[in-house]
Amino acid sequence: MCPVFSVSNVTGENLDLLKMFLNLLTPRSQPRLTDPAHFQVDDIFSVPGVGNVVSGTCLSGVIRLNDTLLLGPDPVGQFTPVPIKSIHRKRMPVTYVRGGQTASFALKKLRRNQLRKV
Repeated sequence: MCPVFSVSNVTGENLDLLKMFLNLLTPRSQPRLTDPAHFQVDDIFSVPGVGNVVSGTCLSGVIRLNDTLLLGPDPVGQFTPVPIKSIHRKRMPVTYVRGGQTASFALKKLRRNQLRKV
């Protein structure tokens, strides 16, 4: 269930009610950087000259350039070690991504048929 507030951008009518409601919400929990890395793949594509790229959200932990992640499970329940060749956030290269951030990874040594979205 989600409440709906009718607020006027011109007069500010009911803005105080919206602010009061937002202040009553519990703060979002921050992902801990010490948690194991967990990345959820949302999209898969191939970039000419780069290779296979996955994009998604880092749900927890920290993933650094040249880290090796476990991709899977595949249809038989196995995980494949995958080195991270590059990391980009908003089309800019970065050296790491942490929980709560979105990113794209260029993957080393991986064929397109080894990737799938769930």
